[in-house]
Amino acid sequence: MKSRKMQVYFIVFLFLGIPLLLLGIFTYYPIIRGVFLSFTKYNMLLGTAKWVGFENYKALFKDKYFYTALQNIMKYLIVVPFIQFFSILLAILVNQKIPGIKFFRTLFYVPVITGSVIVSMAWKWIFNVDGLLNYTLLNLGLIKEPILWLTDSHLAIYSAMFVTFWRGLGYYMVIYLAGLQNIPSDVYEAAKIDGANSKQILFKITLPLLRPTMLFCFIISTLAALKVFEEIYLLTQGASGTATMMYLIYDYAFVRYKFGISAAASVIFSFILLIFTIINFKFFGLGGEKR
Repeated sequence: MKSRKMQVYFIVFLFLGIPLLLLGIFTYYPIIRGVFLSFTKYNMLLGTAKWVGFENYKALFKDKYFYTALQNIMKYLIVVPFIQFFSILLAILVNQKIPGIKFFRTLFYVPVITGSVIVSMAWKWIFNVDGLLNYTLLNLGLIKEPILWLTDSHLAIYSAMFVTFWRGLGYYMVIYLAGLQNIPSDVYEAAKIDGANSKQILFKITLPLLRPTMLFCFIISTLAALKVFEEIYLLTQGASGTATMMYLIYDYAFVRYKFGISAAASVIFSFILLIFTIINFKFFGLGGEKR
């Protein structure tokens, strides 16, 4: 009996120990190491780290591109409410039982499964000075000269934001569609029997019951907007005032080889992500009903 218990304990600790070990190696150690590097001047060639205290943070706060990156991720948050609104609207539309609706669901989801490189390169061609968008607008007489969608410092970040919005719409639509289909049909039938109209059903039943899904979508879309990198890297490479925090972290580490400052930016950015996650939880009441 004792041998049997030991075998059970061994199996339990084996199943717990291996995932915890992997989590420690690939998650917790990099976090601790990153925080440590933020207080050092790291030499990649020698593999040495010299302790410099808060010098990396001071250098970061003196860099004008750091503030540009902060402004850009705040601008990117504009995408979040729009993408959630239109995703819910699309989910409600494609949740209808009409012929060919599966085709439209697939059509909206295609940008999600398309590679980010392909999507960005396609939109880069569309936004180019002699690209499809300018060509169309010129032929329609809506503009008199080509617009610099990706090189104008006032437009470039918004062009990148549009690509993010376009690509993410189908992803959140599918999540909301799953949430809608999990709402019991009995609830809708009871509401209709009680004389509720479409507007009352939407605001009194559908949206309140979607709050857990909305919480999840708002959190991941907020984090995705703050962590945007691929669109910026592939469309503008951070030029024209489009650098975001993720791009700045990449630029410091792998372009300028200032790993300490990059680590300091990562630490600050982690706190920003944590703050916005807490705000989302507070706003949606942890996915439950407001008191």
